[in-house]
Amino acid sequence: MKKFVIFLLSAFLMGVPALASQTGKESSKKEQTAQSLIESSGKRSTAKVKEKELSRVIQEAVEVYGKGGKVLFLLSHNRIDEAKKALAELKSQLEKLEKQYKGKIDRLPIDVVITELSGVTDLKEAEKLARKAKEAVEKNDFVTARFILNSLRDEIVIETVYLPLGLFKEAVELADKLLKEGKVKDATAQLQVAMGLIEIETTIIPKPLAIAELLVDDASKVYREKPQMALKLLEEAKRQVKLAKVLGYVRTEEEIKPLIAQIEKLEKEVGQKTGTKEKFRKVFKSLEEAKEKATQTR
Repeated sequence: MKKFVIFLLSAFLMGVPALASQTGKESSKKEQTAQSLIESSGKRSTAKVKEKELSRVIQEAVEVYGKGGKVLFLLSHNRIDEAKKALAELKSQLEKLEKQYKGKIDRLPIDVVITELSGVTDLKEAEKLARKAKEAVEKNDFVTARFILNSLRDEIVIETVYLPLGLFKEAVELADKLLKEGKVKDATAQLQVAMGLIEIETTIIPKPLAIAELLVDDASKVYREKPQMALKLLEEAKRQVKLAKVLGYVRTEEEIKPLIAQIEKLEKEVGQKTGTKEKFRKVFKSLEEAKEKATQTR
């Protein structure tokens, strides 16, 4: 199984604004083929997820958390007056954030790490390994089963760091009170508590369904001028749906039957030149819903 860490946005403890690296679009002037789109589909689906997740990060919250780190640094170097000033600024920023998001969201995303896990993607090989994993479990051989199951992971893992705004604000206000009372050690300890309040949430997106969704979208852009190319893309989308089931992201055959039927119907319509954008949108929507249903967050 290959593992690629795609992106890391760090909240700087010294209060330096976080920088989001822009993903450069692949500058390929040569004409895209069905094969090139299929080969790049994994990378493109991950890039699509990355773009969406980065847009959710709240920059003001990143800066607030960074400012907390800066205050800790100043306190640890006995720069008390500077720490008091920075803490006052932090409280002011937190009050603004609270007004802005009160009643909307309780915790603000400040960091995101996206990892792409690529395991076995050949359908027959995946089916063989899935059978072996089940056999190992039946024999109570969990070590072998874990090893096999690890190779059956084909997913996008999102780790999102959240700042619980209310709790963080209360902890900062208490640290400010203690500092004003001259209790530097207590203020420092309280601020350390505040910085440790962050929560990490992990979301797993089945890559086969994300790829299938993307390929249907690709096909919708070329089906009129290049129907054969669209058919190849739809065929691969169908294979990815089947792969999602074999890898265990979709539990039963009954769940994928309607998706397969929709894609096959669309293939027939493209072949008969009766396909429409609306028909592609319906299939895309069905795949999107299947992906969301199969996505797990913990």
